[in-house]
Amino acid sequence: MNLRTLGLLAACLTVPGLAHAAADATNNDVFDYNVLQVERLHEHSDFFADSSGGTGLRFAYDMEGGVYVFGQWHKLDFDTLGGGHTLQGIGVGAHQAYSSTTSFYIDLSFMRDALDSSLGGIADNYWRVSYGFRNHSTDLIEVEGGIFTERNTSFGGRPFGERLGLGFDFTGFDLKAAVEHAADGNRTMLTLSWNYR
Repeated sequence: MNLRTLGLLAACLTVPGLAHAAADATNNDVFDYNVLQVERLHEHSDFFADSSGGTGLRFAYDMEGGVYVFGQWHKLDFDTLGGGHTLQGIGVGAHQAYSSTTSFYIDLSFMRDALDSSLGGIADNYWRVSYGFRNHSTDLIEVEGGIFTERNTSFGGRPFGERLGLGFDFTGFDLKAAVEHAADGNRTMLTLSWNYR
């Protein structure tokens, strides 16, 4: 990890403390982090020189104090290589209200990207750290932005990336589209979320 990336991560880690000072003493976050999501994921990998796509699930449970745990599973099929891969992970995160319309979050997850047996059954186990914000520009429209790093990856290098999303918040349900860009390629996501609590 180069010095610039370390400095950026250190700066980002101080923002939740600033957000805490600006927010109420209680974490009255406008966003619900208790979600069950169905997600359509498409990604292009320079490492494989191919794209893959598929559908998956993500579940998050928000506990007292703004801490949440989550898990995810996606089955993706390659466009031209034949076969596919399974992307799954578990993690823990924290969120903090910054204002009545904005929330900051940070999470750490352990990910496993496993190729089908037809492609050798090799697996890539790595860590992912994401940091970002969510904002209600109106009662209906949500904007999300963030940065992430994926460490110790074998299937291409993704040491640093950016995320940008746009969503529509309905009562109990959200529809969001997001794109991620990294050195090894891009991901696009279309997510339907149910706020179950």
